[in-house]
Amino acid sequence: MSASNPLHGVTLERIVTHLHAEYGWEELGRRIPVKCFQNEPSVGSSLKFLRKTPWAREQVEGEYLKQVRREDLNPLIDELKRGQALNFTGVSQTKVHAALGWMLRHLEQNAQNLKLYSLPTLAHIEDVNFWPDAEALPLLNLAIDRSALGHGDYEPGVVAELLRRGADVNDSRFWLPLLHTVDVEGQAYQSKTRAPRTDILDLLLSAGADPQAQDSRGHTALSIAGAYGLKAVVNKLQSPSLNPPKPSDR
Repeated sequence: MSASNPLHGVTLERIVTHLHAEYGWEELGRRIPVKCFQNEPSVGSSLKFLRKTPWAREQVEGEYLKQVRREDLNPLIDELKRGQALNFTGVSQTKVHAALGWMLRHLEQNAQNLKLYSLPTLAHIEDVNFWPDAEALPLLNLAIDRSALGHGDYEPGVVAELLRRGADVNDSRFWLPLLHTVDVEGQAYQSKTRAPRTDILDLLLSAGADPQAQDSRGHTALSIAGAYGLKAVVNKLQSPSLNPPKPSDR
């Protein structure tokens, strides 16, 4: 494969891992409807299927190339991938949002990357509640979602800074952040990716997240925590300080 080929030196594993980080299995399976992305997907099983199924591999490589071309049109993402200093001069708010989203999806969420890339980019975002059409999640939900990585030294700094900058802790445009947080912890616990944690839950509650709020199906953070068996989360959400007695109960 020649160096002029845009896939030169790019392994299939890197392609699948990149697309999974960008879209998640559900969206990836919608964009490329093959069984390895729709039936108990994993990177390993996808690689086995794609290596013996040329037509499916071609589709995956095509989607990867389209994604990379979109990334390269964003000067911040392009600079980041090239190891250059980020220059925010003249960059639109939509592209700054997209760059931060890319960092959350593709960079290890540790203290060094937080200091060098994520927080400086976040500092250039004028409205942390702005949700560009091209982005699948609002920034707060995306930052919460990335806490389920299960490797590295995930820092809740992006979540904390978003809340400090005025992110709506009860934003229901996607899924209530508190419910999303509990679901993320439940999935990590269920898959044995890592031990459950409550630091982001605490941040949201301290910022005014409503523990009684329900989604469109009537689920609350407490009901989700109970379904996953997250005892520490259940105990926090049942705390008397979060559930003061009603006048009729006194």
